[in-house]
Amino acid sequence: MKELLEYMSSWSILKWIVLVLIAGFIGQFGRMAAEAIAKEIRSRRQKQESTPVKPSAPESSPSSPPDKKMLKAIAKAKKKEDKKQK
Repeated sequence: MKELLEYMSSWSILKWIVLVLIAGFIGQFGRMAAEAIAKEIRSRRQKQESTPVKPSAPESSPSSPPDKKMLKAIAKAKKKEDKKQK
């Protein structure tokens, strides 16, 4: 046991402590960077999803009654937009 303690000098122990602290710092920095990247990707996806819904049906003339599906799509898009603003 005495030989082991003599082998491990204080500089050797200090080097290992510093090495572990540096590795922890790099690991924490990497984790924070990964979370920031994931947050950015999430926000870009939300922006793409929040683009206004354009109905596939052509615009009806003012004299004809509006299409039920078109009204439903517009109402859904408005509700989604209102929800994101809150």
